[in-house]
Amino acid sequence: MADRVHVAFFTDFHPATLGGVQTAMRALCDDLRGRGHRVTVFCPPAPGSTVADPDTVILAAMPGLAMSNGLPVVLPTRANRRLIDAAFAERGQIDIVHSLTTYGCGISGVRAARRHDIPIVQTMQSRDDTVIEKYSPVPYLAALTMRLLHGWFVPLRRQPAYAGDGRVARLAWRPLIAQAQASDRVIVPTRHFARRLAARGVDRPIHVVSNGIEDALLDRLRDAGDPTTNTGAPLRALWCGRLSAEKRPLEAIEVARLVEDCTLDIYGSGPLADRTRAAVADASLNHRVHLHGVVDQADCLAAMRDHDLLLLTSDCDTQGMVLLEAVAMGLPVVYCDPELSETVPDAGGVRALDPSVRSLATTLTALAQDRARLPAMRKALAAHADEPRQSRHTTDIVSVYAAALTAPKQTSGDRT
Repeated sequence: MADRVHVAFFTDFHPATLGGVQTAMRALCDDLRGRGHRVTVFCPPAPGSTVADPDTVILAAMPGLAMSNGLPVVLPTRANRRLIDAAFAERGQIDIVHSLTTYGCGISGVRAARRHDIPIVQTMQSRDDTVIEKYSPVPYLAALTMRLLHGWFVPLRRQPAYAGDGRVARLAWRPLIAQAQASDRVIVPTRHFARRLAARGVDRPIHVVSNGIEDALLDRLRDAGDPTTNTGAPLRALWCGRLSAEKRPLEAIEVARLVEDCTLDIYGSGPLADRTRAAVADASLNHRVHLHGVVDQADCLAAMRDHDLLLLTSDCDTQGMVLLEAVAMGLPVVYCDPELSETVPDAGGVRALDPSVRSLATTLTALAQDRARLPAMRKALAAHADEPRQSRHTTDIVSVYAAALTAPKQTSGDRT
């Protein structure tokens, strides 16, 4: 592998938009560029106006269509194919295609890599099967539609072998498996997700590489001093994320209602913003639950310094950027998804017995009544504070690129 490579990232989220995937992508792109690599990002337009970036190629979105998070939808149309091919021709040699999503732009990345005979690396970190089963209004129809649309562009010739999935889950897994099988290398942020893919027949090399946080940002925030626990005030809980059903912000508000000796600060926006405001008002919780709206990553990390714990109500994250941010800032975590125990350091958090509001409230109440546990949890997290640094993970990503570049080339038939 050459000392410097040109990487084409394909993502269904514009880098200027907010979200965990976007935050992780920006940290990786910046660190790669800081090491002398060249990065070009292919993505949808951002809602509203953004400053033009010469290293970002905007693909054409479908008029009137939006994803569940409100962001534009890109399909692998002929027009986008011509746009991508022209950009490849104009920008010189592209060494690696790295697809970060499995939707329209991610599919376009797979197809572009095939056309130009370039190795492709696929990052997989979406638990679509769980999200669709639990939170789609019409799970079967949603899973079937995704499977048919994805299969039209990236066919999967082999049936998933995992017998533990129900009808909806099998359909939801098909696009993920097909995207992985169409790639040369697969990157996942956690071991548990790697096991899930392998169990369902993915036989491409799977590399476990965590997402990361920009080093300079962490250094700047840590210079402000260490966080403290105020044992005389109400327990200060923080919730951060997209206000959408799978993140469960309404459940977080209900948890706060049941734990009287507790305040809750909610950071983020999304399709449930109106319902979130109404839930706070209906429960007469304006004095204890505060909605801060959209904030950038620096503001979120700074807020973590002034809270006692992170309340993580999501039960379908693969890793969760907010979880990495809490670890980096030494903020104890209350969570409910057993899969996240891989990311929460031992003794750095408390997992509720189950995802129910009642169970989370019981866990939070116990901490509110015994604040002495919090300093010990912070101390446990301190030993892991540098693990989310992006610099620790970029080297591993570059090693995956090197492996993809030096491996024997597969034919298109081998990839499906």
